Amino acid sequence: MYYFYSLCLVLTVLSLASGVPAAETAPGRYRLGEVVVAADRELPLGAYDRIDEAVLRASHRDDLVDALEAMPGVIVARTGARNERTLFVRGFDVKHVPLFMDGIPIYSMYDGYSDFGRFTTFDISRIALSRGAASVLYGPNTMGGAINVITKRPENPFEANGGTGTASGGVTTVYGNVGTHQGPWYLQGGGSYVDRGDFKLSHDFKPSETEGGGDRDNSSVTDRKVSLKVGYQPFEGDEYAVSYSVQEAEKESPTYTGDDPSERPRYWRWPQWDKRSFYFNSKTTVGSASYIKTRLYGDAYDNSLFSYDDATYTTQARRSSFRSWHNDDTLGGALEVGTRRFDGHTLKSALHYKRDRHREHDAGEPVQTLRDEYYSAAVEDTILLSDAWSMLAGMSYDWQVGLEAQDFNGDTGEMYAMETEDTGAFNPQVSLFYDVQNTGLAYLSMARKSRLPTLKDRYSYRLGRALPNPGLDPERSTNYEVGYEGDTEILAFKGALFLSDIEDYIQAVTMPDPERAGATLEQNRNVGEVLLYGAEGQLIATLPRGLRAGLGYTYTQWDNRSGSDKITGVPAHKITTYAHSPLGERAGLTVSAEYTSGRYSTSDGVRETHGFTLVDIRADCTLFAGFKLDVGVDNVFDTNYAAEEGYPEAGASYSANLSYRY
Repeated sequence: MYYFYSLCLVLTVLSLASGVPAAETAPGRYRLGEVVVAADRELPLGAYDRIDEAVLRASHRDDLVDALEAMPGVIVARTGARNERTLFVRGFDVKHVPLFMDGIPIYSMYDGYSDFGRFTTFDISRIALSRGAASVLYGPNTMGGAINVITKRPENPFEANGGTGTASGGVTTVYGNVGTHQGPWYLQGGGSYVDRGDFKLSHDFKPSETEGGGDRDNSSVTDRKVSLKVGYQPFEGDEYAVSYSVQEAEKESPTYTGDDPSERPRYWRWPQWDKRSFYFNSKTTVGSASYIKTRLYGDAYDNSLFSYDDATYTTQARRSSFRSWHNDDTLGGALEVGTRRFDGHTLKSALHYKRDRHREHDAGEPVQTLRDEYYSAAVEDTILLSDAWSMLAGMSYDWQVGLEAQDFNGDTGEMYAMETEDTGAFNPQVSLFYDVQNTGLAYLSMARKSRLPTLKDRYSYRLGRALPNPGLDPERSTNYEVGYEGDTEILAFKGALFLSDIEDYIQAVTMPDPERAGATLEQNRNVGEVLLYGAEGQLIATLPRGLRAGLGYTYTQWDNRSGSDKITGVPAHKITTYAHSPLGERAGLTVSAEYTSGRYSTSDGVRETHGFTLVDIRADCTLFAGFKLDVGVDNVFDTNYAAEEGYPEAGASYSANLSYRY
C-alpha cells in the first residue's frame, strides 16, 4: 500500500517539473473524472450511454435514480424495508453495476450497495453508464457494468447557477453552484438542501393495518450536501484537482402494507446517513503521446439505524427493537498509464488498491470490525484495424485479501476472531466495432466479468439465522452482446441484444444447525447458475418546428438453472416515451409516459407486483436575465402502484421550480 501511494506521489511531483504552459482558459467538462472517453470516437464504446447537466436540470432529475431511469436497460426499484431507491441494469443489481464518482468507487463497505436516492445531481456535469463489457480500467466488481458520475468544473472566469422549488408532500429544494476559472487555476463550489415530507399516496390506495392512506406514514427524508473542488493546470494537457464533499441525511422507512402474514412490520428510522469524501485526481502528459493519471481517495460513512416497538416511534422495549451504529471508511487509489506511441494502438494499463473497514455495534455492545483489501491490475488496448474496423481488448486480475473479521457473542459477552480467506478472479474481454459509412456503429462484444464477495456475504450471521462462509469465491458472468447505434438528420437509434451466463452466483442454502438437533440455518454458497438475456432499444426523432419525440423499450428475461428461486425486482417489459413541443419562443411542453410490467418481490414468487403506467406533464418558460420557471405533474392519473409489493409509491404530485443560470 505505501509503495503504491509513494509511486503516485513521486510521478505527480516529477510531472510538475516540465511541460508546456496551459492556455488562459481550458473549457470543457471535468475530464479527470472520466474513466473512458467517447469524444471524437477516441474510444469505441458500444453499450454506453450518458446524460448531461442540461438534460438533468431541464427534466428535473434531481437524484441518480431519476437521472438513470430513462436509459435503455435500466429498471428502477426500491428496497422497501430500508427505504432505498435502487436500480437494475440488464437484470444486474447495483452490487454488480457499482457506482463511481469521478472514477472513484462509491458503495457501502459492508454489503456493496448504495442508496442512489441519497445522491443528488445538482453539482453533476455528466452521468455515464457502461453495460456488459465495461472497461477493465474501472477496477473490480463491474460484473454487469459501471455507473460513473462526473462532477462540475468551471469553464469561464465566473459562472453560477441555482434554483429553488416545492412539490406535493411538503418537498422543499434549494441548490446553488458557483465557479471561477482564472488562468491555470479553477475553483468550484456547490451546496444543496432537499427536504421531502411524507409523500401522498394515491386516492385508490386501500388502507391497511399499518397504513391509513393520505400521507405515507414515516416516509420523510432530508438531504444536505456541500462540495468544493480546487484545480490547477500548470501545463497544456496537465491537470491536478482536490475535491472535498460532505453529505448528511436523515430518513424514515415506511412499514409494509401488503397482505403477506409472514412479513412483520418494521418501525425503522435512520437518524444519521452521513458521508465525507476527500479525492485527489491528476493527469500528466508525458511527451506528445503518453499520459499518467492518478486517483487517491478517502471516504467515511457514518450511519445509524434505530428500530422501535410500534408506529409511535417512542419506545424500544421489545426484543426486536435496537439502536445500531455503522462507521465505515475506505482508503484507496488508482494509477493509470496510457500511450499512443504505437501506430494503430491506444494502450492503457491501471493498478488499483482499496482498503475497506466496517465497524458496527448495537447499544451496550463493543465495536466489531471487519477489514478487507482489494487489488486490481488491468491492461486495455484499442486497435485500429482499418478505416472502418477497430477492436478493444482488455484483461484484468482482481483479488481480495481478508484482513480481519470480528464477531461478538451476546451469550458469553466475548469478542472473538473469525477465519478470513483470500480470493481472486481473471477478467478477459474483447469487443469488435464496425463504422457503418461514418453514420453508425455496429459492435459485438464478449466479456468474462466477476464480483468479489462482500463482507456481509462472507461474515454475516443474519441475526442468528445463518452461518458465515469466509471461503466464498467470486461470482462470474460471461456477457455477450451485439448492437448498433446510428443517426441521421431526423432519427437517432440504438439497440442491442444481450445475454449473461452467470455461474458461482452467491445464494443462501438451507443446512442443518450444527448445535440444535432438527433446526436449520442458511449459509451463502457459490451454487447459482442463471441466464439473463434480453433486448433494448431507443429511438429519438428531431422533427420540424422544434418538435422532439422518443421511444425506448427494454426486455429482460432470466432462467434460473440451479433451482426454482425467482429473480426479484426485474420486470420483463419496460416502455418509455416522450414528446416535447415548443410553445412560442420562450416556453415548451413535455409529456412523458412509462409502462412497466409486473415483477417478483420474493424469490419464492409468493409476492408479485402488478404492471403499471405512469404519465408526467411538465411546462417550462424562460423569464428574463437567466431565470426559468417550470411547473409539472408527476403521475397525472394518480395511479396506485408499487415497485416492491407492500410498499406503495406516490400518487399524483405537483411541483413548481425557479432556476437561474449566469
